[in-house]
Amino acid sequence: MGRGKPFQCEVTVSTGVREKLAGKHDLEIMDDDELRAFWDKNEPEEFSDWEKGDLDFKRPPKKLIQLRLDPKDVRIIDRESSQSGIDRAQLVRSWVKEKISQLEKGN
Repeated sequence: MGRGKPFQCEVTVSTGVREKLAGKHDLEIMDDDELRAFWDKNEPEEFSDWEKGDLDFKRPPKKLIQLRLDPKDVRIIDRESSQSGIDRAQLVRSWVKEKISQLEKGN
């Protein structure tokens, strides 16, 4: 089950952040784990030239669908949900997305 295509965006790094990272990381190749570790240890407000940007990430609204399933099918879904620790709706959604991905690839 994929998480979809990663998106890229251009980020301007303030001088204060750049100075704090100097010699430790190459900003051009910093991966998600390195960024996560950096921001786990630092707050934006620690940097004098920090300012909030106008970047706003919004997901397109999702459509609600309803479907009727046989009780046996629901029991199987619930069993798998319990074993995997994934919410029932999230599990079914991931199965549907997996099937759609297969169809799009022509399998």
